[in-house]
Amino acid sequence: MIEWERCSLWIQAALDHGGNLFSLEDVLEAIQKGEAQFWPGKNCAMVTEIRKYPRKTLCNVWLAGGDLEEIKQISMYIRAFAKLNNCDAIMLQGRPGWQKIFPQRLKSVFLMEEVSK
Repeated sequence: MIEWERCSLWIQAALDHGGNLFSLEDVLEAIQKGEAQFWPGKNCAMVTEIRKYPRKTLCNVWLAGGDLEEIKQISMYIRAFAKLNNCDAIMLQGRPGWQKIFPQRLKSVFLMEEVSK
């Protein structure tokens, strides 16, 4: 998968910022199984997944990295994909800086604290 290899640095950076809960191999496996969708751009990459909850279906932007303006452009295609898949909303969890990219969206907070073993 040539596009995956080209874009893997952006995906790895997103994984690093997210606490490395998954490896690149985990993400690629989810894409290959059809559990996640890979959105390569010229200078960015995104990974989404459809999540079904008891009351709603969401398109979760699992990972995103690279050129922020291009990410905004790709998000239009993700919105269309979400509509085609009967999603009620699109969810993105990330650092506060994402609010600058999507200022018109609802704000939320994600906190993670490491627990010593």
